[in-house]
Amino acid sequence: MRWLIQSWFLVALVILLPGGMAWGWVTTEAWRQSTVGRVHPGSTTIAILFLMAFSLNSSRLRDSFRSPGPVVWGTIVNIGILPLLAWPLACRFSLPDFSLGLMIAAVVPCTLATASVSTRQAGGNDAVSLLITLLTNLISVGLTPLWLKWTISMEANIDPWPVIANLTMTVLLPTIAGQVARSIPPLGRVAVAHRMGVSIAAQCLVLVIVTKAAVEAGGRLQTQSTWPAGMEFLALIAACAGVHTVSMWIAEWGGRWLGLPRFDRIATVFAGSQKTLPVGLLLASMPAITGELSLPFITFPILLFHAVQLMLDTAIADQIAKRTPVPAAAG
Repeated sequence: MRWLIQSWFLVALVILLPGGMAWGWVTTEAWRQSTVGRVHPGSTTIAILFLMAFSLNSSRLRDSFRSPGPVVWGTIVNIGILPLLAWPLACRFSLPDFSLGLMIAAVVPCTLATASVSTRQAGGNDAVSLLITLLTNLISVGLTPLWLKWTISMEANIDPWPVIANLTMTVLLPTIAGQVARSIPPLGRVAVAHRMGVSIAAQCLVLVIVTKAAVEAGGRLQTQSTWPAGMEFLALIAACAGVHTVSMWIAEWGGRWLGLPRFDRIATVFAGSQKTLPVGLLLASMPAITGELSLPFITFPILLFHAVQLMLDTAIADQIAKRTPVPAAAG
């Protein structure tokens, strides 16, 4: 029961992904348009990021600003090194859905939902993970579309400016607005008193987007005469797990080389390797990125990367917590 309470989001994700695809496969286009078709990815992403930013305890960020080394390192790993790890793997897939989908999963910012939770669970400095989350979300507005332009999508001749404008409205402004709202004393008290409820509401909205993506992917499969080979799916799973695990290893050993305290390194391990799901699904739905291509499987790598990181990090955080003393400052 304890595991189920802690991992309810992962359980829901595992149920909704195949269940949504199966439901979309057997339903009509008219039904899908009248149900999940009413969910707007941009508006839902705005609501998610506002709620998650509103729930972030920004008062603890001052300590991280005084010693910015771990924050800078974690940000470099997340939005700089991890995409470089994914790039050659994405190019090896013959299916453009998997290539572009894996690259999108790699270039989005750190997740607002679980990076701090995993860091806290492992006994690390969640203030560092919070700041890495904020910085990667801010930086990604300009850097994410450029990553896609420079790497896997060069052949598509993508214009990054519409993507930058879209991310500004759906990522940058809601994140800033959430923190500004939290700084207002009455609203700040609400955020503190109902922090768990706000976070759960945001995660439920993430599941709404996941359901929409899964049902629509199932609908597109109705017209597919060919499916990716089983080995292609296994290779995709291995790529997602490999990129995530290697980026965690780089964050840990690079932090050691830089002389970062273990308390801070734990934060860089999780915040440097985790990626957000809503922004990835939003990018996959943008015509400015997919163009005129029909990519029914593009959401698979994004959803799979998120599921893999949740499963791996839950187990890894438990193991780290067993051998990591919690510093007095964390209490």
